[in-house]
Amino acid sequence: MSGSSSSGRSYTGSGGNIFTSGGSGNTGGKTKNCSTLKGKTIIMSPNMTYFMSAFVGSQLEVIIVNETVALVNKLGDEVGSINPSWIVDLIECLKKRNKYLATIVTINGAAIEVFIESV
Repeated sequence: MSGSSSSGRSYTGSGGNIFTSGGSGNTGGKTKNCSTLKGKTIIMSPNMTYFMSAFVGSQLEVIIVNETVALVNKLGDEVGSINPSWIVDLIECLKKRNKYLATIVTINGAAIEVFIESV
């Protein structure tokens, strides 16, 4: 990988965590404890150049880019975004400087599932 993403955006040194909520996964923006927010979701608009060589268990950093929750690789390249049902809570926690990681659970072509959790 050349160190740049297809979007032309590269990010380094920013917060990188993911999370899920207990119960239904959607707390409607009323997160009580960001450290327990976690869950599975599908990556939207994955950068297939990256995911062709990625493997189950790989971890990605979760950050906010223009009110979108993006995933970045170890080089800081944006490789996709997520929009789980608990996105409002995730954004709120990321803005509070909580950190999250996304671990790749399955790769089935462009359908890539990740598990988000606090670190």
